[in-house]
Amino acid sequence: MSTPATSIPMTLPGLFWDRVRRWAPRVALREKNFGIWEEFTWADYGERVRACGFGLIACGLEPGRSVAIASEGRPEWLFADFGAQSVGGIAVGLYATNSAEQCAYVLEHAEAHVCVVEDQEQFDKIMNVRSQLPNLHWIVVIDPKGLRHVDDPMVLTFAELLEKGRDLERVQPGLLDERVDAIAPDDTTILFYTSGTTGPPKGVMHSHRSLLDGIEPLVAVTGLSEQDETLCYGALCHLSERFVSLLMSLRCGQIVNFAERPETVFQDLPEVSPTFFFGVPRIFEKLKARIDIDMEEATWGKRKVYALALRIGGRRCRARLAEQSVSQLGGQADNQLNGQAKGQVKDLVSAPADGPPSSPVLSVLWHLADLLVLRKLRQRLGLGRVRMAVVAAAPIAPEVLEFFLGLGVPLREAYGMTETGVTVWTPDNGVRLGKAGVALEGTQFRLSSEGEVLCSSPGMMQGYLKNPEATAETLQDGWLSSGDLGSFDDDGYLVFGGRAKDTMILATGRNVVPANLENMLKASDYILDSVVIGDRRPYLTALIVLDEETVSHYAQTHNVPFSTHADLATHPDIVHLIHREIQAVNARWSDREQVEDFRILNWELSSDDDELTPTMKVRRSFLCEQYAELIDEMYETAHV
Repeated sequence: MSTPATSIPMTLPGLFWDRVRRWAPRVALREKNFGIWEEFTWADYGERVRACGFGLIACGLEPGRSVAIASEGRPEWLFADFGAQSVGGIAVGLYATNSAEQCAYVLEHAEAHVCVVEDQEQFDKIMNVRSQLPNLHWIVVIDPKGLRHVDDPMVLTFAELLEKGRDLERVQPGLLDERVDAIAPDDTTILFYTSGTTGPPKGVMHSHRSLLDGIEPLVAVTGLSEQDETLCYGALCHLSERFVSLLMSLRCGQIVNFAERPETVFQDLPEVSPTFFFGVPRIFEKLKARIDIDMEEATWGKRKVYALALRIGGRRCRARLAEQSVSQLGGQADNQLNGQAKGQVKDLVSAPADGPPSSPVLSVLWHLADLLVLRKLRQRLGLGRVRMAVVAAAPIAPEVLEFFLGLGVPLREAYGMTETGVTVWTPDNGVRLGKAGVALEGTQFRLSSEGEVLCSSPGMMQGYLKNPEATAETLQDGWLSSGDLGSFDDDGYLVFGGRAKDTMILATGRNVVPANLENMLKASDYILDSVVIGDRRPYLTALIVLDEETVSHYAQTHNVPFSTHADLATHPDIVHLIHREIQAVNARWSDREQVEDFRILNWELSSDDDELTPTMKVRRSFLCEQYAELIDEMYETAHV
């Protein structure tokens, strides 16, 4: 089991080296290369980190200087991360999807001394902007394939960095330990850069203390231990993946398995079959879509059995939600922000079902459905062993959450920010549709007069790097302005109301927060992204991005001819399909909050074109400018 909190060293390197000593023979990491899983024990982990730390010292890294890492998730990321921290450096993550200009901004803003890059693609981006980076002295390449010809005194391979470190260790073996001992709990150790939806990204400074204090409440609610396994497939420069794959692993000892590539996550997931699984809503939407596609291709008999099993699962889910939620609905009638969520709960709880009411009979039917169908579906997805699944980063559509609960996956929600860490968690047996959860231990909330969520938490950031104005604006008297609208029910559950800056005022004077509507649209198997438009307009419209995988499958099974994404986006049958999906969502909203018209984009949104942030958040203002003509077209004819 995990080590008691009282024995935790108060710096991340202190904790890391404590774990290496205690857990040396245990498996810490697994990596899939060319179809083969390679294991790293904690002793292996420590040896690589030690060599990396010494190598960074040999490269002139002084305490307080930054090491940037531009890579997808892989063990070398962790080696470089803890190597930098162990010698008093600051670890900075770069998204692999960042453009060269975005990389240049972060590297210069953080004054990075070393940049560790994954491969030739990342190397080329840094080399293209090297002249703009006077503080950058070394580029370290993890996978040098294609770069053997490079002869540059500034460039090292990762293997050369480790060898450089081992050489120094042989001469000065105690040097790294001296650096570790000199680190103070309140020293800045990790910089997280915000997505920058409305301006340049801000560097969020976290100390050893803020990160360790921030993960402690999660240790209590997750119960993770060395018996658990997780799958790392997200960006490690994002706080949520860093929490799970680096900090929680360090604290609790679960094995971290690295997906071969981000795009192979759905193939790697069944192989790993983790006991703890974290994902953003889109991951769960895609998993649901894969099951839906499989069932469409099944025989008539299998489809009937599947539908019956899911109906039983759904009935059991609704019965449990009713027991947990219905008694609390009454006090929420006047709450404007959670009105939709309340309606969704009522609809789902009261929805007709062919099965019996909540009873021992339903329990028997559930176990039978689970034995014959549902268990196999969970195993097919790779969730057969999962004892806890968590969705965060954005609200999940209630129907998607209900689907997984009905499937027997113990899915719950979490809420947090880069500036605060995770602050809200769904308690055991406490799922409520449309509500994120309750405050974790040590976290406090209050609402501003405008309905903005203000937070005070153990994992609060130190501030924004080189930006005292933004720090002072965001942090006041120990309370952080989240920028999120929300409310709390009588039991302390947070109801997310969307980003305050995204609030639209229709020409009618009605305020609309588009986030929940957009999330419901994206819950469709056929919609990858949606952007709701309507600020100072007479009604709501939407830009729609197709999910090419599921729409292509639909086209093939319904004899819709196509060869390109643009063919799909313009074909009348596909337009009709999306119209049906939008109407289904509209039926759950008031007339004044329905999408009245839409346009399907001929391509997927891309961070390369500045349409998305590196964290895949929509740059709303940019899109409204980029597609102004297309948007105006939807308003040229008066709506009837």
